[in-house]
Amino acid sequence: MVIGLTAVAIGPGPASAAAAFAAIDASSFVLDPSDSFQRYGDIISRIEASGKVTPAASLGSALDGTQDFKPTWGLCHTPTGFPTTLDAKGFCWDPRDDGWGLTWTPQGISGSWDAQPNGIWQDRKIAVASWHGPNDAFSRLTFVDYTDTSKLKFRDVLLVVPTTTGGVDNFRTLEWNHADGVVWYGNTLLVADGGQLHAFSLRHLWATTRSEEEVGFGADGSAAPSGRWHRYVLPQVGEYFTGDAAGCNPITGIRLCLNALSLDRRGASPDSMVSAEYVSKDSPVRAGGRAIRWPISSATALPTLSADGKVHAEEAFSSPIWSMQGIASDGANWFIAGVCAAVDRGCLHKAVPGQSPHQQAVIGGLENLSYQPSYNGSQPRLWGATEGDDPITFNISVP
Repeated sequence: MVIGLTAVAIGPGPASAAAAFAAIDASSFVLDPSDSFQRYGDIISRIEASGKVTPAASLGSALDGTQDFKPTWGLCHTPTGFPTTLDAKGFCWDPRDDGWGLTWTPQGISGSWDAQPNGIWQDRKIAVASWHGPNDAFSRLTFVDYTDTSKLKFRDVLLVVPTTTGGVDNFRTLEWNHADGVVWYGNTLLVADGGQLHAFSLRHLWATTRSEEEVGFGADGSAAPSGRWHRYVLPQVGEYFTGDAAGCNPITGIRLCLNALSLDRRGASPDSMVSAEYVSKDSPVRAGGRAIRWPISSATALPTLSADGKVHAEEAFSSPIWSMQGIASDGANWFIAGVCAAVDRGCLHKAVPGQSPHQQAVIGGLENLSYQPSYNGSQPRLWGATEGDDPITFNISVP
């Protein structure tokens, strides 16, 4: 949904429809990794053993390096109009990323609040956003260290795919990828893209030593690593499909779409991951996108496999919210980015299973959401990312 950023203070009200956020049968929904972790893992191991790449000592060391871009703390696009009760905070991107129609567009949001229960990664507070390039030809993650809000640290990381051609190991861009959503869990980064879920690991954060447009080691695999001018690349370690091939079908069928993604740390209950489907504004039916809860393992930092080698959904819902763009949950409530009730713009909604959702605020350009739970007495926060002419990354009090 392409809309400018404007947030308007409103009271809670009915959502796009009076229908309930209704439970549906989840038994047919799966994520299937097949043998992808073995295939990509073998290539990554050979590349690292060859000495062609040098993994970063840590994410922190990558963040501490030369700063090519300068995001700024504060909601620079004012007046935002967020209701004052929501206590909005956040940051804006570097001017070179700050506007609709530029090279990259932000989509998903996660952070150290997902990566570790205490919300800290290597003694830092870090947000991470997923972005797609023009025509979805490239995708990246951007890490922002906001430990010191007076001096943000920033690192773009290009997402790549390990390849083998004619016995030569290499890597290429993760192309045709919209980077719809991201979850950071332990060392794992999970990036949603329609009918696929891509897995990456910070254990394989590769530094590049050649700053050129080309991606990889060159055609014959003998050149120094290059990542389209990025200082670091992150190779895919595995991938999941929601069906037997790429592609998906929103609303109906078992090949559901992953167009929004976030982590839910449910307190006493095991951690889980939630996803949602986007239904196009051009669709004759805009409601009915599905919201799914998936199990995730704190031991492997990956979605939990059943005995059949697949990840099976824990629960599923049909949402009356039109064109869902973001989803988050605190274990009981669901927070949804989608079309407003009275106007075709972006809104934040709150839903309880079996009840009609209620609209909380108008937030133009709202994409993904992420729930930051309380820790050691801190108050929970709801994070969000917007696209459009005036994109921001924000966090607010949970409505």
